[in-house]
Amino acid sequence: MIAFLKLIRLPNLLIIAFTQYMIRLCLIEPILNLSGLKLQMSDWEFVLLVLATVFVSAGGYIINDYFDVHIDNINKPEQLVIDKGVKRRVAMGAHAVLSFLGVAIGIFLAWKCNILLAGSTLFILAVVGLWYYSTSFKYQFLTGNILVSLLTGMTPFMVVLFEVPRLIIEYNAQLIQQQNAIGAVITDTVLLWAGCYGIAAFGLSLIREMIKDMEDVEGDLEYGCRTIPIVLGMKKAKVIIATLIIFFMTGIGYVQHHQYEVKDKISFLYFFILIQLPLLFILLRVFKAKEKKHFHFASMMVKVVMLAGICFLFLLRFVLLK
Repeated sequence: MIAFLKLIRLPNLLIIAFTQYMIRLCLIEPILNLSGLKLQMSDWEFVLLVLATVFVSAGGYIINDYFDVHIDNINKPEQLVIDKGVKRRVAMGAHAVLSFLGVAIGIFLAWKCNILLAGSTLFILAVVGLWYYSTSFKYQFLTGNILVSLLTGMTPFMVVLFEVPRLIIEYNAQLIQQQNAIGAVITDTVLLWAGCYGIAAFGLSLIREMIKDMEDVEGDLEYGCRTIPIVLGMKKAKVIIATLIIFFMTGIGYVQHHQYEVKDKISFLYFFILIQLPLLFILLRVFKAKEKKHFHFASMMVKVVMLAGICFLFLLRFVLLK
């Protein structure tokens, strides 16, 4: 059982679920309540959405490890699960079951939320994309990194994708009468915030994937992967990662400038201490990194920054929006 939980990356799945609940309860709900609007997805429907996302993600982790056995035997032999704790046929069966359940639940919810085509396509493409990532895209230059980052960025945005259509249907009359007021809440506020979180998740995930490629360069080189550090070299890979981090920090700095102007000291300090300073540390760590453990630590720090960004929503709900 423990081996299977390692295979599906239980901590990562919990972070995915946590992220979607924070977007719903600490972002969308309080913003809607301020305008007299209410969430339209029921609690049990949202549980199904989270489960669908988690199932698809778990299936993706399994199939990735299934096809990565030989590479992982070089990069991280101590973490190998398939062939040691979980048999291959069990892993493949679990991938099929979890992916099927994720897509089936996703299609059902898409139908319930009046986005059958878009919602169904999203879940199906996620499963297909994760399969081809494991078998092909991850060996190609940058393709795999971008695909994983896009799927990560969709995690917070999916909550809005399934909620907004129901809001529009429920408040259609008010939208017509008060288009500027209620429409702005849905489009300019909820979609803007969710979009920013999606973009941030994409950017940080891309940085983390590139750092992980530097960590795993030995095994990737042995099996013909064309990752950035292999194709361009470690020095150029570090420059690219540093550029992305600086670009990301500049974007956060722009947000902080707005926070400073409106005298939101709490948010300003939160972003500075828990996001900007760790990103600066990661930047310096990557440049100085020489061993696998250094890159691994930098990769874990990026995950901490991502978690800090999600936890900011607690502050948003219980302090700022009051």
